[in-house]
Amino acid sequence: MKNNGKTALHRDKRTSPQQPLGLRVVPIVVGLLSLTMLLSGCDNYRIADTCADHIATGDRGRFITDDKGLARDPNTDTIWYRCPGGKHFSNYICKGDGLHLNWSDATDYAVEFSKKSGTVWRLPTNDEMKSIIEPSCIAPAINQNVFPSPEIANYWTSSGSWQRKTFKCSVNSYNGSLSCRQPKFVAQPFLLVMDQP
Repeated sequence: MKNNGKTALHRDKRTSPQQPLGLRVVPIVVGLLSLTMLLSGCDNYRIADTCADHIATGDRGRFITDDKGLARDPNTDTIWYRCPGGKHFSNYICKGDGLHLNWSDATDYAVEFSKKSGTVWRLPTNDEMKSIIEPSCIAPAINQNVFPSPEIANYWTSSGSWQRKTFKCSVNSYNGSLSCRQPKFVAQPFLLVMDQP
């Protein structure tokens, strides 16, 4: 038999057996499905705007503010102290060092703040804290024209957890997520509210 210089490893592709049609189509279908899933999921991972970029300077939304550091929410009739516990409001900014306290100490701070100011202050409920969250932006998801320079952290609320002895609730200011599995002994910042007199 004549050897035309082609070994079994170097056969002419025209003479090699063809793959069945199904085996040739599978990689194409898998590739198209992968590409479709990749492209259709892109919008789920878009980066949200920061609230500092999203909310115009001076836009306080629905809040009514004063020069004493108070902000009234007409939707809930709640009055907020615009600075976190430990800071004071002066010249339209929050000054001083914010406090990070465990839940019991934060509650005690509200009582002490009430005695010194002559007005009853308390930690906000879950619903009140969630009401100040801006759903269309992040980092922090709070209107900084109302609450100047908020720290990105979990903020205590007065609402309890199903395990009241061990856990309490807090709202994360980065994106507004609520967790009622915060150990009570963890030190976190907090805001104060008072009911409309």
